[in-house]
Amino acid sequence: MAYDRRDDRRERVEYEVIKTDIVNYGNNKFLEIARKKVKGGENENEFVSISKGYFTPDGSKKYKEGLGFPADQKIVDDIVAKLSSVLQV
Repeated sequence: MAYDRRDDRRERVEYEVIKTDIVNYGNNKFLEIARKKVKGGENENEFVSISKGYFTPDGSKKYKEGLGFPADQKIVDDIVAKLSSVLQV
């Protein structure tokens, strides 16, 4: 059965990091919160990413997982409110 891989049909895009900040936690673990811009393709969109990772013994960062969503203030405000709500006892 022949098929086209979706990745082969996509246009290459680049990411520009606009701003980033790190939250350290646990033993050599971090969360990286970043605002990025997708460059290339038809549109240039900004988004927020939250990436989970760890520091290697030589101090470099290794990423494990991530989450991205539009850099829309309403979405960000809603996420912050939900996090606050979940943390209340």
